[in-house]
Amino acid sequence: MPTDPRDLGPLFRENFPGRRFVVVSNREPYEHKWSQEVGEMEVGRPAGGLTSALDPLLQALGGMWVAWGSGDADAQAVDSDDRVRVPPEDPSYTLRRVWLTDRDIHRYYLGFSNQFLWPLCHLRPDLTRVRGRYWERYRRVNRRFADAVLEEVKGKDAAVWFQDYHLALAPHLVRSRRPDLSLAHFWHIPFPPIDIFRLAPQAGYLLRGLLANDLMGFHLPIFADNFLRAARRIAGAEVNWQARTATLDGHTCHVGAFPISIDIQQFQDAATAPGVEEQMARIRQRYAPGGGRIGIGVDRLDYSKGLPEKFKALEFLWDRYPEFRGRFTFVQVAVPSRGDIEAYDDLAQRVDRQVREINERFATADWRPIHLIKQSLPVDRLATLYRLADVCIVSSLQDGMNLVAKEYVASQVDRNGVLMLSLFAGAAEAMEDALHINPYDPEGTALRIRDALVLPADERAASMERLQASLTSIYDWMNDTFQCWGRVSRGDGACEQPPADPFTEPFDDEVVAGVDYDERY
Repeated sequence: MPTDPRDLGPLFRENFPGRRFVVVSNREPYEHKWSQEVGEMEVGRPAGGLTSALDPLLQALGGMWVAWGSGDADAQAVDSDDRVRVPPEDPSYTLRRVWLTDRDIHRYYLGFSNQFLWPLCHLRPDLTRVRGRYWERYRRVNRRFADAVLEEVKGKDAAVWFQDYHLALAPHLVRSRRPDLSLAHFWHIPFPPIDIFRLAPQAGYLLRGLLANDLMGFHLPIFADNFLRAARRIAGAEVNWQARTATLDGHTCHVGAFPISIDIQQFQDAATAPGVEEQMARIRQRYAPGGGRIGIGVDRLDYSKGLPEKFKALEFLWDRYPEFRGRFTFVQVAVPSRGDIEAYDDLAQRVDRQVREINERFATADWRPIHLIKQSLPVDRLATLYRLADVCIVSSLQDGMNLVAKEYVASQVDRNGVLMLSLFAGAAEAMEDALHINPYDPEGTALRIRDALVLPADERAASMERLQASLTSIYDWMNDTFQCWGRVSRGDGACEQPPADPFTEPFDDEVVAGVDYDERY
């Protein structure tokens, strides 16, 4: 299996001979901004696992990345065709920027993408906002992305890889004008059950957009099953449950589960870098000066991550088991996110209030129960915190995968820690040796935290060793995706996938919606 992005170059060329590689995503891998201090243009890498994972691949393969130009100096950095070569220190591929207006950002990104699709897919229909202007702008921006792709592949054979829920319509728009292209799409968030997805007034259009791909990828088989059922019952596609395919208007889309992961070596190297042990000693002295235990949580400030539920469980721990007061300190990294959306602003205020109340209730003159760090941390600092933490708590209420769980395991080079992982995080399916928790049950979670803190050292080490042995890398994910995508593009049949879940396979022939799509497109 590949261990480096350079290993994937021959694999891609073997599966897609003569084709140009094109990645399409909302977020860009490089952002040009004006420095406030000296007024000069600077290049940064926006935080995000997707861009961090795919950038080395593009550097190895070459090709094109199409993305929104979000930096305030991006327009000054491109040529007359809106292109710029990246990375700046060693240009190896082309970034094609798509421009969004403030209204585009408000209605396409903050509106339809993150106030409708995101809460819907995370099983929070109560937080969705259905607005016609959001949908209209989502359609318009997806067409803009599709036009940019078509311009870049004009006269060329290409393999185009779309990313995530922001661009659900773009594959159909590209396919309708270039049926010869090979298209794939990876959906990085959960795909909900049909009874949730059908709440979307535009469900049929979204499905038709995604079914234009040759390969549709999800993290888990259950998400793939949910998609196939929706494709059959809402879009009217013909579904082959054994082959995991959906055929609509003569085009067959293969559907598979490809659980994403991390660059394991990156976190192992960061956790064992020179000076890390001295940093760990300083952190322990700061947060647990009496030699107590330290827990860690790393999450975006998002309602899907279960931060209030986590803090309620910790409050129960210190209330019901007072022996851990002064002996167990929790460090929560909470990265601010989407503050322009009311639900996120409300959550941030709730988290601040919860932490303040817990600290006021249990703190002593020389000990504070919870330390809240509201900023993004670089990999080297995260790996240090992961390595020293005796417990890592992932309390997601609904999560496509959750890479924090894998980052913690990769960084646990001393094997002293315990991973506490929500049953509702996609990572729980493969990480059987984690201590699984139900974040909706704060009393039960508090008891599990206590169990983790008193677990004997040999049991902690054995469990962590098994978790590390089961860990796959981001390059395994890319390898599996390319192998399957290449196979279906060549017409060699379906990829090897787990059998369909009989509990999600439909047993009737009802089609719940049918739309004359062509007029609306």
